[in-house]
Amino acid sequence: MATATSTRRIPNWLSALAPVAVIAVLVAVFLVLDPIGKLRHTPPVESLAVERTTLKIDLIQLQVRNDGNDPVTIAQVLVNDAYRPFTATDTKLARLGKTTIDIPYPWEEGLPLRIAFLTDTGLRIEHEIEAASLTPEPDASTFAIYGLLGVYIGLIPIVVGLLWFPALRRASAKWLAFFLAFTIGLLAFLLIDTVSEGLDLAAATPSVLNGTALFGIGALAAVVALVALGDYMGSRGSSKTMSGLTLAYFIASGIGLHNLGEGLAVGAALAAGEAALGAFLVLGFMLHNTTEGLAIVAPLGREQTRPPLKHFLGLGVVAGLPTVFGAWAGGFAFTPLWATLAFGVAAGAIAEVIWAVSKGMPRSARLTSPVAAAGIVTGLAFMYATSLFTA
Repeated sequence: MATATSTRRIPNWLSALAPVAVIAVLVAVFLVLDPIGKLRHTPPVESLAVERTTLKIDLIQLQVRNDGNDPVTIAQVLVNDAYRPFTATDTKLARLGKTTIDIPYPWEEGLPLRIAFLTDTGLRIEHEIEAASLTPEPDASTFAIYGLLGVYIGLIPIVVGLLWFPALRRASAKWLAFFLAFTIGLLAFLLIDTVSEGLDLAAATPSVLNGTALFGIGALAAVVALVALGDYMGSRGSSKTMSGLTLAYFIASGIGLHNLGEGLAVGAALAAGEAALGAFLVLGFMLHNTTEGLAIVAPLGREQTRPPLKHFLGLGVVAGLPTVFGAWAGGFAFTPLWATLAFGVAAGAIAEVIWAVSKGMPRSARLTSPVAAAGIVTGLAFMYATSLFTA
């Protein structure tokens, strides 16, 4: 009885913390004794990753992170195989440590730059800039240009695509089913594209930060959040099936997150001088993204009454405006780390939207029916064809 009484006097939160405290003590003892370190006779494994490059007039600025488990001390910096003076916020980097390195150098526009870091152990770690280009300054002019570019390749095409709504209102049930399946094909292509770009960014992320896991976390978080949102909306309605307007907003949200990533990629490419967005490429983006507007309004064709105009404006903003914010962020503050997370969130959102649209398909046009199959394949083929203009 005494034992049971004393156990009840211990707060539950304190009992829950006991395993955590034991693990913390064991970890501390292991780090202090370092039994593995005493067994290792090999040199330390040093690694550095350049997360962001900024080129100013006669100056190279690099944000560098320790990409390994062992500490790294940067002793010398070379540019095009010549030693250069440099300044750094910190030359001794612990695990996950980060520093900003400024290298005075009269670089030339369009020419490659080979940069090498020499550590105090004599290890040479190289980084290459394929074509030097002045990094845009975040002033009012470049801010406006990036924003206008986002409007042209994201917002305007989406709004133009919404103009297909009157034709969808007059379409037969069979054609409505076709266009819903077309939407699934379009979203499936966006999912493939988003996963591909996200995994490329994950590979460019410092390995110690595990970009692939970060991409997966973002995707799963988006799926869980959208499922919870869908359940909440369903609990407030009289039907378990989403209304056409709700489904349209779901589609617009998924496309908007994809367009955020698209803006990131375009803005980062422009800032790095890796892409010259001429008129032909801008027109290609507009053609490619106009189809997304058709996908958004496809569920509205089955509604009995036309939604108010404010909802069409809202759908355009939700789907297209993130491109503008993505272009700003990609141009002025891009790093592979958080871009990987953004693409992961976009991939998860698109996957959940595909599931929501497939559940909203009419019973007479399930995914295995000829109409649905034709719509999906057409959506995939059309998106692939228009994507060639943006390659």
